[in-house]
Amino acid sequence: MYCLVDFRNRPQYKYTFSKIEKAREYLRRIENNPLGVTVIFSDGRREYFEEGLPKKFFASSEKIIQIKKGCHVKYRICEIKNLDGISKKQAYFSATLNAINWQKKSVFSLFAIGNWKVYTGLALASLAMFFSSFYFQKQSSPSIVAPPQDNEQLEGQVAGVMDSKEEKNEISLKLANEEVIASLVEKINEVKTEEFEAEILKHIKGQPMEKMAPYIAKQPRIVAAFLVGIAMKESKFGVYSPKLGGRDCYNYWGFKGGGKTTPGGYTCFNSPAEAIQVVGKRIAKLVENGRTNPSSMVVWKCGSTCSWDKPENVRKWIADVSLNFYKINSKEKS
Repeated sequence: MYCLVDFRNRPQYKYTFSKIEKAREYLRRIENNPLGVTVIFSDGRREYFEEGLPKKFFASSEKIIQIKKGCHVKYRICEIKNLDGISKKQAYFSATLNAINWQKKSVFSLFAIGNWKVYTGLALASLAMFFSSFYFQKQSSPSIVAPPQDNEQLEGQVAGVMDSKEEKNEISLKLANEEVIASLVEKINEVKTEEFEAEILKHIKGQPMEKMAPYIAKQPRIVAAFLVGIAMKESKFGVYSPKLGGRDCYNYWGFKGGGKTTPGGYTCFNSPAEAIQVVGKRIAKLVENGRTNPSSMVVWKCGSTCSWDKPENVRKWIADVSLNFYKINSKEKS
């Protein structure tokens, strides 16, 4: 069995695989997943979520420094039997078992058949203790004596009390910090979205596509870059876009995905939000499949092959889309 471990050698048991080939394939997939989210905690830990943050994620009291789109966790593959934590637990249980066996053997050898001297001594000592306690009990007032407890039982009780206190402290801390952390994370995300929206508006201000800026800003950066870059090439940010009954279809990418369509086959969306949701999802799927730059995204123009079009037209499409794509997503330039 294999699983992924982070840079601190902590096993991520939710990523467990029977074969190393499957682990490698999955590792490549999450590294290229544009829909994933990485949360960075104050203690340096990084946790990756494939489908975005869970609904009840902010109920946690852990302090969060930053939330990033994509995978920013340096995972590596490790065989489960070689993980440090498991080895230490096995060693601990092995040592405990040896100690118990030794104690059993020691006690048994002391009371083995034939040690009659030991039996006799114990019997006499027991009788002496019985008569002494009976005599002193009569002479003194009655008192309640707590039965003796061995060290192991005492240690267990102390540990239990400490565990209970720690659990209460953790619950109190979670209740105290829950709202503060959730509010802080929400503010961080709002500020980042507003900053990204302002960045997008620099390219589409004054165009029909301007009304889509708030929705584009909520997409992963690479998807947003394609939305802006392709819209410029296909419709000049919505200036030359399909209409239905004189109404804007909000289709600025030449998208043909079914539903309500124009006579030319172009999808007619009901609102800017719906357009970004549907087209953004389609682009995100292509990015997940390795279409991470305008050259590889040319399938948007040609389909499975560009053999039907002139090479200069294909080059022009790539160049025009690249113009705005790399302004928004410069790290993908290659």
